[in-house]
Amino acid sequence: MPIILKRPRIPSIFDEESDLDDWFGGWRQGQGLNIYEDEGNIVAEANLPGIPEDKIDVTVEDGIVRINGQIEEKEEDKGKRRYFVATKAANYSYSFRVPEGVKAEPKAEFDNGLLTLTFAKVKATRPKAVKVKVARKK
Repeated sequence: MPIILKRPRIPSIFDEESDLDDWFGGWRQGQGLNIYEDEGNIVAEANLPGIPEDKIDVTVEDGIVRINGQIEEKEEDKGKRRYFVATKAANYSYSFRVPEGVKAEPKAEFDNGLLTLTFAKVKATRPKAVKVKVARKK
């Protein structure tokens, strides 16, 4: 008895209900956030491929770091009968809590789609013992 393997049909860009993201199972290239300690600093690296520097927003509020980046570009050719209009769109969003013992104001660098936030560690101070003189109330 022969074995017949059914292969899924590759969606066409002309299919009305085509969604290539569904065909790839929601896989996204380049997403990721790495947080590590390096040379006494806490470093967070966020992948933001294709996002221009002016479309990136980084906020630190109540100990939470939020990184957002988005782009939407449409290709338009007027006067042509179009069958397909290419739209480049990407949206990235990351959030994490600032670790204890670091300054909440990071140094930020952006190069080739990689945003690097460097949080300087604060030296831990030990609580000081204070001698309190107790006097009798007169």
